[in-house]
Amino acid sequence: MGDADSQKSEPPGSRLPAAITLEIRRHIRDLTSESFEVRSESVSCLEKFGERGAEALVETLLKKPLRLDFLRGFEEAFEEIGKPCARVLLGGLTRIREIRRAEDVYLIELFVEALGNLGERRALPAVAAQLGKLNRRIRSNHHRLLTDICMAAKVRIHAVLARLDSRAGLEDLLSMIGDGRHRVPDGVVAALERVGDRRALVPLVRLHAIEERVTYSGAQLVRTTFREIMRRERVVAADRVFKDLNGEERLLLEKLLPRARHAN
Repeated sequence: MGDADSQKSEPPGSRLPAAITLEIRRHIRDLTSESFEVRSESVSCLEKFGERGAEALVETLLKKPLRLDFLRGFEEAFEEIGKPCARVLLGGLTRIREIRRAEDVYLIELFVEALGNLGERRALPAVAAQLGKLNRRIRSNHHRLLTDICMAAKVRIHAVLARLDSRAGLEDLLSMIGDGRHRVPDGVVAALERVGDRRALVPLVRLHAIEERVTYSGAQLVRTTFREIMRRERVVAADRVFKDLNGEERLLLEKLLPRARHAN
């Protein structure tokens, strides 16, 4: 996951009695069981260990990343343990110093989602910081599939930030929509609806024209997001934010304005 020295840590549960250490390890092993009943029982049992259980979970993931389809059990365990996981999850994020493979991205997503489910607003700076790691990997562009995985992870992080009403990643979100002349990954517009500001309005006008030719639901989401931002930011049709629209784009703007005018 990160540099070798970033992985140095005491083994899971090393400060606990041997019997408890073995019990924690057994429950963690059972999280990857094919049996739903076994996984469910392990999740419930890990809850009683609180932060100690969370430490063992994170340590296990960092030392031996699991396949994506095995991670759901760990996510459920974090949810069950609850608030005692927060500090440990934050520590896990800092130990993933750079992204080298898909498993690194999956762990970032898992830790961020768990923090989001906990509603940990203190974790927002650390959550937003993961966007920088993903962007660095995307810019290197050495592996198309990994690049796509990183883009999808960015969308999930923005969804978590939006759910917590945080604007910590707004600049990155705006960069993802760009000037609106190209389609954007699913989830970007939905995140903008929650946290976007007036700078997204012009790109949304252009994006609406594209989505109208592709998918009705996509165009409808753009319209809803555009009108919500106008309402929230108290923007009117004559606002200078639209000054750079050309004649054709102003005709597109008119198609989006009626309900926005009514809302204002």
